[in-house]
Amino acid sequence: MDKQRECLMERISEVSFVMDDLRLFLDTHPCDQDALCMYREYSMMRAELVAQYTSMYGPMSSYGICECAEWNWTQYPWPWEGVC
Repeated sequence: MDKQRECLMERISEVSFVMDDLRLFLDTHPCDQDALCMYREYSMMRAELVAQYTSMYGPMSSYGICECAEWNWTQYPWPWEGVC
């Protein structure tokens, strides 16, 4: 896996981890507006990173690929291939 792709996957993983942690916090503090705002920010950040990854390397999963004329998302390498 090239370095840019690896760095992008790492960044997506980091942002996803923060979102998971915030989601757990919000389960017990549903009215915390700061945490909710932070979750929204990270959600937008993750969407942008995933869109960037998808445009450069293909889809990260089979979700949302129906815009294609054929079912061909498996032609791309799996996102975790080559990542240590």
